[in-house]
Amino acid sequence: MSFTPPESGSPQHQAQAWWLRLHSGEATRADADAFREWATRNAAHAQAWREVMRVWSSIDPLLIEEAARQALPPRRARGLPGWRGGSRALPSSPGRRAFLGGAVAAAVAAVVVQPPLGLWPSVEELAADYRTATGEQRQLALAPSVDVRMNTQTLINRVGRDGFELVAGEAEVALAGTGAFFVDAGGGRLQANAARINVRYTGPQVCVTCLEGRVTVSVAGQQRTLEEGRQMFYDRTGLQEPVRADLASVGAWRSGVLSFDRVPLADVIAEINRYRPGKVFLRNDELGRTPVRMQIALRSIDNAPLMIRERYGARMRSLPGGFVVLS
Repeated sequence: MSFTPPESGSPQHQAQAWWLRLHSGEATRADADAFREWATRNAAHAQAWREVMRVWSSIDPLLIEEAARQALPPRRARGLPGWRGGSRALPSSPGRRAFLGGAVAAAVAAVVVQPPLGLWPSVEELAADYRTATGEQRQLALAPSVDVRMNTQTLINRVGRDGFELVAGEAEVALAGTGAFFVDAGGGRLQANAARINVRYTGPQVCVTCLEGRVTVSVAGQQRTLEEGRQMFYDRTGLQEPVRADLASVGAWRSGVLSFDRVPLADVIAEINRYRPGKVFLRNDELGRTPVRMQIALRSIDNAPLMIRERYGARMRSLPGGFVVLS
């Protein structure tokens, strides 16, 4: 039986699925015949295939290595100490075939969990009740007394009438006080009545900031109340002690500006990648530890790599698809 790409997806999504299948080492003669029929069916399919070939053929072995690391199962990847900046041995030749063969099991057709380099939305993203794309912000009125502002790369699922799950990303939740409401994130639950809170879940930990009022945080059998101006981190194992929040920094994304004060460059680039299409890769660990002071307007986020090159002496290589290598 030949491989069939997801017909419900866009031509670009289908072309990406075909690329992975044909380079997986498992393609059959029937696959080749089916691909030929798909590619010649209409002009949109042909154009999508040309674009996919252009992007993938431009990705050099450095980016292939990064993509292979991202194709690891999420639990393993998050568990590797310093995995973002580490290296992983890969066959030197053929680079693209080695990457695609390893990634196809987790990144092909309708079972895409961690799409390589984020080139298309995952199944989790497509299935979310509400989502924002890279660089997008969105306002939701989930109830007459519940307003939610979603930041970039955020996924939300409704949970009944009185709550929602923050699957990933960042959101500000404003509750007018007409009834209890909850937010689930990262194995914990936040409950409040009249409050304004910022919740960020972009890594192993969840960060909760109480901007107004108070919110109760519960996880792993522990519970604490967070007062206005306080911030708390937690993961599935428990809560950390509350600390005083830098409210200006927490709310910077709502004003359209990213502000960094003595933040390591590696962390700055990770934040830039949340807002900028494509991806910026840093290939210099020493440079990544450089403390950075800078402000970047979200409307000109594409210029961020240039700013880093000019201010911190990084070498820069630009590739199609928004990919940039700094070293």
